[in-house]
Amino acid sequence: MMDLLSTEHREKHLEFAKFVESNIQPFASQWEVDEAIPREIIDKCREAGYLGGILPKELGGLGWDHLTFGLFIEAVAKESTSLSGLFNVHTMVMKSIQKWGTEAQVQKWLPSMTCGKRIGALALTEPEAGSDIKGIGTTFTEDDDKIIINGTKRWITFGGLADVFIVFGKLNGEKEKATAVLVERNTPGLNVSPIHNMIGFKAGELATLEFNNCIVSKENILGKPGFAFSHIAPYALDYGRVSVAFTALGILRGCLEYCSRHVLKRKAFGEKLIVQSTIKEMMTQMGVDYEAASYLCVHSCYAKEVHLPNSAEKVIMAKYFATKAARKHSDNAVQIHGAMGCNETHPVARYYRDSKTLEIIEGSNQIIEMILGNSIVRKHSSSGRKYANV
Repeated sequence: MMDLLSTEHREKHLEFAKFVESNIQPFASQWEVDEAIPREIIDKCREAGYLGGILPKELGGLGWDHLTFGLFIEAVAKESTSLSGLFNVHTMVMKSIQKWGTEAQVQKWLPSMTCGKRIGALALTEPEAGSDIKGIGTTFTEDDDKIIINGTKRWITFGGLADVFIVFGKLNGEKEKATAVLVERNTPGLNVSPIHNMIGFKAGELATLEFNNCIVSKENILGKPGFAFSHIAPYALDYGRVSVAFTALGILRGCLEYCSRHVLKRKAFGEKLIVQSTIKEMMTQMGVDYEAASYLCVHSCYAKEVHLPNSAEKVIMAKYFATKAARKHSDNAVQIHGAMGCNETHPVARYYRDSKTLEIIEGSNQIIEMILGNSIVRKHSSSGRKYANV
């Protein structure tokens, strides 16, 4: 990946890698066992300015471009995919407020979120509505200048720690009035319950949010009623998919590095593992897929940066390829390490668990196939007409 980067981006990646090596790598396995991210590491990220990295400097951020954000996620995810999830959801909330919020909302929420004093999370998924956001049942009922919220959100990443949520629902129960509302954690009528025993992202602080006549001001509506599913959610999820793609890339790099060291050291039948043809095949495929995923991830950031019309599709492609590759090669990494790789605290065991989750979050890979399949067929069928009569 490094040969795809400018000198500036390589220096930033080195900065991030050093931060991760000192502050994350020694502790990540214990976080998984504890199923919690300690406040100390969040404070260190806050002090470094990383929680608001992608926000512009005039809003208190570091002014990162999309690739710098991706490189940060990749560096963190190599050691803790759970912690990378914090930056995923926090960024989705901040960027949504920056894009769709009123000036009053921007001034109220973003300064404290950019500096990390408040953590944001996206409350979209429900018990009966995952990737099909139009099936959401949470309702917002108007009452003079108030909104009364009723419904349940589940599998909310870092819901256990978040201070503010963007909650998606239907205004007065009407699907054409899909609406997003900002809700603070301490709002009466909101109950937050932790979710444990997940297969992956075990330290991701997942939670269930229950809204029972939870009342907020109409001033907390984000964007226009009716725009939540068509504009706000896709915009947020686009950043989420960039994050997931680079998370998968971090897992791939981790698999490649751990396995490379292992096959050069470990012997079987009197020879190093790398001598065996089956191991060579696994390592070849792992290395090639890592390079391919790197190109897709970097190019998707370029597409977003220059506002290419098909940038969302490029991001989806990167997410799709990188997560499938991470799933395949984390499986092989466990196989290569044998019993050692089956130990819960070994990094490749964590990669194996977390990579499955990556194929589901921010739009499952099956949903992506539905989207990309139609797009690819339309694009190439029309291109083929140019040569049909040649």
